[in-house]
Amino acid sequence: MESGLPLFSPDTEFTTKFHRLKISKGNFPKVYNRIGNGIIQFFIPEKFDIKHPAIQEYIKKTLIEVMRHEAKVYLPKRLDELAKKFGLNYKQVFVKNAQTRWGSCSSEDNINLNLHLMRLPDHLTDYVILHELAHTVEKNHSPRFWKLLGKMTDNPQKMRKEMRQYRVSGW
Repeated sequence: MESGLPLFSPDTEFTTKFHRLKISKGNFPKVYNRIGNGIIQFFIPEKFDIKHPAIQEYIKKTLIEVMRHEAKVYLPKRLDELAKKFGLNYKQVFVKNAQTRWGSCSSEDNINLNLHLMRLPDHLTDYVILHELAHTVEKNHSPRFWKLLGKMTDNPQKMRKEMRQYRVSGW
C-alpha cells in the first residue's frame, strides 16, 4: 500500500505474544474474522482484492484490538512482577497505541507502555519495561541510569541496539 502500512496477505507472518495471524482466501460469503485458540483468522472471498485499503484497514484494526486486549492483561502484570523483583515502585500503568515510543515514564512515576510490545520477543518487552522502571529512579539517560539498568538486565546497550530492528510506526 502506498501509505506505507504493512500489506497483509495469506503469506504474512505476524505474531503477538499469544496469537498468530492466518489469512485464508476462498469461497466465503463475506470478509470476516474468527479469534481463538491462539489464531487470528481472516476469511477473504476470492472475488475480493486483499490489497484493497478497506480490507487492509479491517485486518489492521482487528490486530490492534487483539494486541490491546493482550497488552492490558499481560503488560501490567509483567510490570508489577519486574518492579517487585527489583524493588522499584511506580504509580500507575497505562497501555497506549503510541506512534513513536515503546514506553515512557512521567515525572510522577506513571508508566506508559505501547500495546505493540505484544509483537516483540519476550526479552525485548522486558527490556522496555525495565528501562521505564529504571526511569522511576533516574529520570534521564545518564551513566547512572545505564548502570542501574545494567543491574537489572544483561547488556542493555545490546538490547537497545536490537530494539532498532523493530518499529512502532507504520501502523
